[in-house]
Amino acid sequence: MLSVISKRIDGIMHPPFLGLDISDLTIKFAKISKDTAGINKKVDYFGEIKIEKGIISEGEIKKEEELIDILKNNLKDSRGKKISEKFVVASLPEEKSFVRIIQLPKLKPAEIHTAVRWELEANIPLPVDQVYFDYEVIDYPEIPQDHTDVLITAFPRLIVDSYISVIRKAGYYPLAIELESQAISRAIIASDLIKDAVIVVDLGMTRTSFIIYGGGSIVLTISITLGGQDFNRVVAERLGVPLEEGEKIKKEYGLDESYQDGVMVEALIPLLTAMVEEVRKQIWFYRDHAEHRHGGPKDISKIILVGGDANLIGLEKFLSISLKKPVFIADLFANIYGNSYKTVPPIPKNASLKYTTAIGLALRE
Repeated sequence: MLSVISKRIDGIMHPPFLGLDISDLTIKFAKISKDTAGINKKVDYFGEIKIEKGIISEGEIKKEEELIDILKNNLKDSRGKKISEKFVVASLPEEKSFVRIIQLPKLKPAEIHTAVRWELEANIPLPVDQVYFDYEVIDYPEIPQDHTDVLITAFPRLIVDSYISVIRKAGYYPLAIELESQAISRAIIASDLIKDAVIVVDLGMTRTSFIIYGGGSIVLTISITLGGQDFNRVVAERLGVPLEEGEKIKKEYGLDESYQDGVMVEALIPLLTAMVEEVRKQIWFYRDHAEHRHGGPKDISKIILVGGDANLIGLEKFLSISLKKPVFIADLFANIYGNSYKTVPPIPKNASLKYTTAIGLALRE
């Protein structure tokens, strides 16, 4: 009887929930569950819905009723069964966020909140009363410090309120709402990377985000308006084919120099060069600020690729040669099944990358 009661209490305190990743052109979702011992995890289901252009634009919800209708009626698992979970952990669009590491004097825990609020005014371009903010003290127990490093995240209230309103009106209950970069880091930073300094490159359809992670914390995030749809466009224009055909050819051949005498490489190189230059800027930024990161490595050790276009054939090699750094495609299942897992995941690895944010949200404790 006690075990039954205990399970019921646990179900109330820790209800099953859905990781919900809402972006400009798609909604992706995933559910991860634990066994009765609370140790072993598995992916229960996942899914993706394409949404019409204009419903969400650059992270802002423009047509609430249309988005509510999609969330109400279109969320189905891989077997076509309507989602039954009512609790969600949802993402906020990275391009609307403000993420900074600030340094404070050594303070008592009760004093940090007030100090962070004052620092926000100097670090974000919006009045404090127009944002929601959160912070995390970055602790380096092995290294004495004369100050406190604090990671602050802030988000415009109007954007947050609109996402929460839509989720609730669609019949879901938001347990938490967080930045894409937080979810992505949770999904891919396994125990063997926790002390490294890496740059995560998230190649989405409408933008690419760069997440600097070092010393156990996000250091900086930045997004640029360059994504998979730009790759599709330049390929289609260069080959003189419809956009859908350009996307298909891009996925099949990527940076294969043997395809039509290297026409694909010539088409994509200008965009990829712009991406490389942005990564270089982030590497330089980290090096310039490394002396303030007590406990963190002094340089970026590797680049990790996630997102739907991370599978572009030849992209790893191109970036590695250009940046003179190791470049890897993320393994999303290491933080689910363990580093040396033998379980066959329900999502092929090359198809899983677009679900990185949804999986990271579903992994939230």
